[in-house]
Amino acid sequence: MARRLKILQIFNRYMQYGGEEGSVYRIGDAMQSIHDVEYFLTSTESWIARRGGNRIAMLADTFANLEIVRRLRRYQKIGRFNVWQIHNVIPTMSPLVYREAFRANIPVVHYLHNYRLFCANGFFLNHGEPCMRCAGGNFLPAVQTACWRNSRLNSGLMSAVILEMRAFGLFEKTAAWISISQRQKDIHASWGIPREKIEVIPHFYEAGESPLPPGSSESILFLGRLSSEKGVAQLIEAWSLLKTRGKQRLIIAGDGPERAALERLAQKLDAKNVEFRGFIDRNEQTALWRESRASVVPSIWEEPFGMVVLEAWSKGRAVIANRIGALPEIIDHGVNGLLAQPFSPEALASQMDEMLRNPDRASQMGLEGYNKLKSRYNREEWVLKLRNLYHKVGNELPL
Repeated sequence: MARRLKILQIFNRYMQYGGEEGSVYRIGDAMQSIHDVEYFLTSTESWIARRGGNRIAMLADTFANLEIVRRLRRYQKIGRFNVWQIHNVIPTMSPLVYREAFRANIPVVHYLHNYRLFCANGFFLNHGEPCMRCAGGNFLPAVQTACWRNSRLNSGLMSAVILEMRAFGLFEKTAAWISISQRQKDIHASWGIPREKIEVIPHFYEAGESPLPPGSSESILFLGRLSSEKGVAQLIEAWSLLKTRGKQRLIIAGDGPERAALERLAQKLDAKNVEFRGFIDRNEQTALWRESRASVVPSIWEEPFGMVVLEAWSKGRAVIANRIGALPEIIDHGVNGLLAQPFSPEALASQMDEMLRNPDRASQMGLEGYNKLKSRYNREEWVLKLRNLYHKVGNELPL
């Protein structure tokens, strides 16, 4: 019988809630069936408030947060955790978290959600354009182009933190890495993480017993954060190319730093029937899915997975997505969704038009997606893969 381990999940919350944070809690809850999991959480927002905006104190914390190390030592002394599962330590916890784990001989399993170890902004995206110039370890391009928060200073500081993490052998000393797609694994392996240490464990999503009935509305739904990497500007441009008819609508549900600019863009392009709904609580999203024919995922970064694809399938809705990152790994073109050439508003417009013109085909694709979700991306499959990974990690631990 597999050994039941005590695992500490370590995560720093970002300023705004996003898919990564939701995944952390979902992962922890699902792991409870095979291991004992506790959380060590910090919050960027609380950290800024606690430091009173003192930039010197915040800078010191980002590189070496001794308070966090002391707290972790107390947690470890009381909890006697076998493994630390780390999701994100930037910016509040600092690289000292890894150093402390290695000092105490605590195995680290690192859950990958983005590309932060190779890119100052974590997206391989430089002002809207694909970019991997820093992946080899020279972060000068990040500083020169101010690719993180439009600031050379911030880009330089983040680059220095990443270099600090890489300098003490993080890639080799980490016991195991979890990637959420094969594409994400291939990218990380190509830039230095030992391929044999990376396990692909795609996310899961728990669907209901049956999908929603086909939507009678002629609407396309974007559901997500309004930030540059999500490609909503290109989506609006694509929608403006369509000759919208009757009640056809583009529903944009979500909030974020790009919202005001996107609303101005829709007006500038005279994009018809674009509705900005703002943030919609998860409990109220079913109504959105009911009035939508399909979901659109116009990401322009190396999307490592795309939970919204599984979410759409759980509701019986087909997906239109850019052929980028892991999206073509998940979506079968012409079967459970349609894929478009990225960075081409014309290509995305064509696929949206195809979905709007053919409601029966859209419904069939949504049903195919629901069936794939139930068979491939279910909780049981995920737990089995994680159990196998931790069985290997556990075998290396002293009894």
